[in-house]
Amino acid sequence: MRLSQPYAISSLALAAACCWTAPALAQEQPADGTPAAQDDRAPIAGEDIVVTAAAGDKSRFRSSISVSQVSQESIQNFTPRSEAEVLRSIPGLQPSDTAGPGGNANIGVRGIPVSTGGSEYVALQEDGLPVTLFGDIQFGNNDYWLRFDQNVERVEAVRGGSASTFASQAPGAVVNYISKTGDKEGGAIALSKGLGFRESRVDFDYGGPITDTLRFHVGGYAREGGGPTNEDYNVLRGYQVKANLTKDLGEKGYIRLFFKRLDEHAPTNTTMPSLVTIKGDKITGFKPLPTFDARDGSTYSIYNREFQYVSRNGQLDTAKMNGIHPKVTSVGGQFHYELSDMLTVDNNFRYTDMSGSFVTQFLNVATTASVLGSTVNGATVGSIRYAAGPQKGQVYTGAYLNNNPNINTQMTDMGSIANNLGLTGKFDLGGGRVTVQAGWFHMSQNIAQVWHVNRQYSALDGENPAPLNLFSTTGAQLTAAGQAGFNDNWGSCCSRAVDLTYTDDAPFLSANYSGGGLDLDASVRFDRIRGEGTAQGGVAGPNYTVTDEVGSATLPSLIPGGPIERINYKRSYTSWSIGALYAFSNSTSIFARASRGGRFNADRRTLGGNFNADGSLNAQGASTAVNFLNQQEIGVKQRGFIGAAGNYSVEITGFRSTLTENNYDFTRINNPPPNNDPNISNSYRAWGIEFTGRLNVGDFHLAADLTWVNPKIKDSATATLAGNRPGGIPKLTYLISPSYDMGLFAVGISASGQSSAPIDDFNTYTLRGTTFFNGFVKVRPVDNLEVGLNANNLFDTLGYRAGGTLLPINGTSGIFQNSAVYGRTITASIRYSF
Repeated sequence: MRLSQPYAISSLALAAACCWTAPALAQEQPADGTPAAQDDRAPIAGEDIVVTAAAGDKSRFRSSISVSQVSQESIQNFTPRSEAEVLRSIPGLQPSDTAGPGGNANIGVRGIPVSTGGSEYVALQEDGLPVTLFGDIQFGNNDYWLRFDQNVERVEAVRGGSASTFASQAPGAVVNYISKTGDKEGGAIALSKGLGFRESRVDFDYGGPITDTLRFHVGGYAREGGGPTNEDYNVLRGYQVKANLTKDLGEKGYIRLFFKRLDEHAPTNTTMPSLVTIKGDKITGFKPLPTFDARDGSTYSIYNREFQYVSRNGQLDTAKMNGIHPKVTSVGGQFHYELSDMLTVDNNFRYTDMSGSFVTQFLNVATTASVLGSTVNGATVGSIRYAAGPQKGQVYTGAYLNNNPNINTQMTDMGSIANNLGLTGKFDLGGGRVTVQAGWFHMSQNIAQVWHVNRQYSALDGENPAPLNLFSTTGAQLTAAGQAGFNDNWGSCCSRAVDLTYTDDAPFLSANYSGGGLDLDASVRFDRIRGEGTAQGGVAGPNYTVTDEVGSATLPSLIPGGPIERINYKRSYTSWSIGALYAFSNSTSIFARASRGGRFNADRRTLGGNFNADGSLNAQGASTAVNFLNQQEIGVKQRGFIGAAGNYSVEITGFRSTLTENNYDFTRINNPPPNNDPNISNSYRAWGIEFTGRLNVGDFHLAADLTWVNPKIKDSATATLAGNRPGGIPKLTYLISPSYDMGLFAVGISASGQSSAPIDDFNTYTLRGTTFFNGFVKVRPVDNLEVGLNANNLFDTLGYRAGGTLLPINGTSGIFQNSAVYGRTITASIRYSF
């Protein structure tokens, strides 16, 4: 008999779990599964109550969902350089954690690709409410707006399953940063400094009781420096402060108030090029370019710390190259109260004032020869010269240059109001218990932005690249300070101004039965979203005569002034999830789940031909407004004790995902054919296995997270893509972290990496997989004092996490481009706890 894929996955998962756990199962004595002398042993992972995408009364072990809980200390040990690096601790997620501390990472899940940018199917939350309503807002991704620091108690993540019904716009996964709340008195202050690169940081936090019923927690950080690429000016600078105050209402509940302020400039990186060897369809042998090393090269420069742009009203203005600059002020509150033994009310509210800017220099490698002889601003390019720096005015002789735009997006209003109200009832039924929760989620998200995308040329140099000016064959200057035009790099679509508001109202209902070892649950969510506002593309503006250090040039422009696209429509859809778990004992459980979750396409649909004149959806817009992600999963959870001083936990989940996606990516317009169609219409299928294992024996600890996935493009409007693997998704990703902590001394290392993957959906080339190592050493010479060293990319490996583009040089070599993993960075720290 031939087994179906889901059945085969579940069989493999159960077999693997039995192999891992068989030796330890023999040590469990009582028939009811309660380990002998349990109160004398260390706690086993899985007892923490799941508060993310759940009703809030189940432990991880008894929840029929795939959930991970990562502690503050586990994350801190490896000094993540970005929020996406934090997420690498979670199996099933696919973060391309190379964009830098400012954010702008692509975050996929379970083989479903990120076809446009951001995190289309993954929500990032703080204390149970989403940071942004949509994870892939253009120039407003959700990882811009939050920072991991000492305020976070743990990071909790739910993949698939109930993410579809306990959160909006997150059918793939929900990742929740859960704050400390002062239930344990104490705090810490820490100072850290980069060794070999300029970065200084101070962290602090403290919390505890004020009275018997009142407690607080406050903390934050401040940092400055050249960032991981060690720029010659403080491209990284800013701070975050968070605080909360909790009033306990006897044993019935609590009221909690939150405050947060984030104001930080942080770099973000796009493509970092490397020389590669081409063997057939395989890309391997990464080497630095003579003038650019992707491990520490950068487009940030003392020669481009500011640049000119044309404002919406047609005036020349100046932007500072600040990377991503989020400004966030939020206040909120939580209310939890048991009205009776059977009925509990919960409400979670937050108001957020958010704005900022995205100002950076993109990079794309082009041959100098391809620019010479081309037509720029109506003239033939005859020569290229340095526009600034020690070689100002001299002819540029490099074989390659950067012809990607500089970006200045003003995010004038990205604020939101969010509220989640839930009413939970519990009652006995036969020999079990029924829990029913009904609630209402409301969130209003503003997206007000003005884009400035300027054509630009600069030297291909990893350290302080200088702008390049183009001159015609007759000697006329065609560019100024490297810029060839204002707001016109991606055409009229992208000299845009948008003023949008999306409002999501979502009633939800869940029911759970728990009796003996059996848990059954079902949930449904009904999202009703309204989009309103205006969007305006560009029209030809006046020419501007601009003077730089060399001379002057007359540059064309686009300015927002095209027809106003009105947006005024509503869209409703239903998401559902059903699951079951059976616990054979308090050591072994199995679960199965099926779900369907909707994902609304928001601001990425503007200026793409999706609306009628009155703002309603036309036929194209109506058919592509919502994408649905269907998932089935089956898994086993096993845990137990090893002798008197050890324990372990293992979770293995087999999954299958299907998605039909319609979207629009304007950045593809400038790609070489056939990958230059901005319209995306693909059907995907992925199935695979997630493995999470934890082993603690005395002072030794081992964490292992692996995901194996087999993704496929089942169908596509681009016929040649059907049957291919989605670009940039490896079949295997892994994070393995052994550590040893004897109190006075602690040491650990982690290995994270992936197998090979096609660089794009056309599967023309496959990129070699790479493993990267991090490590830490801690010494605690006296009580409460800790001195440490943390190393990221310990062996200074040159490599990449995901797909990209290839510029062939000849049949056996080329230049590969994508965001590279930072080279080795070592941080020294001293921490005092009190």
